[in-house]
Amino acid sequence: MPEINIFVKKKEEHEMDSTMKHTSILERTGVFAEDAKRRFELTLKYNGIKGKRVLIIGINPASDNIQVFDNTTNYLLNNLGTMGYSEIVVWNLFADICVKLKPCLAEDNDDNIEYLKQLLQSKFDTIIVGWGNTFIGNKAVKKAKSQVHELLKPFAKTVYELVDKDKKYQSLRCIHPLYAGQRFSGQWELRKYAFPKEKK
Repeated sequence: MPEINIFVKKKEEHEMDSTMKHTSILERTGVFAEDAKRRFELTLKYNGIKGKRVLIIGINPASDNIQVFDNTTNYLLNNLGTMGYSEIVVWNLFADICVKLKPCLAEDNDDNIEYLKQLLQSKFDTIIVGWGNTFIGNKAVKKAKSQVHELLKPFAKTVYELVDKDKKYQSLRCIHPLYAGQRFSGQWELRKYAFPKEKK
């Protein structure tokens, strides 16, 4: 399994008394369909560091290679790590791995929704809705979001979305981590997620 970073304080013989070495180990785990064309989960966990656990809900995975960090992953690590999260779990509305999602061509999504249902049985300190604002009005996306909302309702107290500290982007909802990283990296805050009002 790939490594990345824990904090171990160890002094080498050649080091000065006034120095300290920090080494961290990051474990990356991906859960894929057998044909590796779909990814149900990506977990980034700093071993040996006690911190909070967060679930990020995105739109779709862009790569099947957990060895490579894309911009979204880097922004998640750089920002959520400093916010006290030592384990980051990413689940997406659609499991299909592609650079540009075409919801109408996506495979049956029921197993992906079922995976989220099982995932939610484990405890998360925070759940962040970050699927962005693309595909507004798309029937397949609308259906998937509706299914997710139903599953998240029992955990409403822990569901948030990203916003910047300066509130420059406060009018936006469900901001994607990539957008947040490009516009206000280092300025992330969490805002309570407003579930859509039920139609009577």
